[in-house]
Amino acid sequence: MTDLQLPTGVRPAAPADADEMARILSAAFLPDPVWGPLFPDPARREAQTRAYWRFMVDEALRHPDSLVLEGEAGGLRAVSVWLPPGADEVAEDAHDAYETLVLDLLGPEAAPAMFRSGEQFGAARPTDPHAYLTLLAVAPDARGGGHGMALLRAGLDRYDAAGTPTYLESSNPANDARYERLGYAPYAVVRLDDGGQAQTYWRDPA
Repeated sequence: MTDLQLPTGVRPAAPADADEMARILSAAFLPDPVWGPLFPDPARREAQTRAYWRFMVDEALRHPDSLVLEGEAGGLRAVSVWLPPGADEVAEDAHDAYETLVLDLLGPEAAPAMFRSGEQFGAARPTDPHAYLTLLAVAPDARGGGHGMALLRAGLDRYDAAGTPTYLESSNPANDARYERLGYAPYAVVRLDDGGQAQTYWRDPA
């Protein structure tokens, strides 16, 4: 990705951020209409989602693309988890570990829905080279301040400078208009077996 000065407070995500990133992602996606139902046990959902997102964050941090927005008093306000062109959410050498994690977290009854959702999202991704925004979330105490879109714009500026298209999945329709204001165009709809669906978006570099 092209070297470009980042806005104040925005920096590349580091392994030391992984726990806090997982906490923010868990809080953001617990009520999500697509991701929430994939963790059906109310008593265990928070612990399950933290462990799941921590694994996914660790996978993404194999690459230098993810960004975080720091607060003035410390801690993270927002996280954006990016993958560079050609990268998968779970690397080939981590497939076994991923399957073991999902089975341990969800058990044999709920795990197949998670595996199937991954297959459906993977099949929907464009084949043309692109950077992939896998996750975007704002800390609970920082919501409503525009921090998520500010962090997304910082990432887009870097990919625009590199001439790289980007792709994302919107699992909550409340966010669709925000993405479209940043130049994203609807690409496809992923319909999951449990009835959930996500609108996917493609953006050519500005």
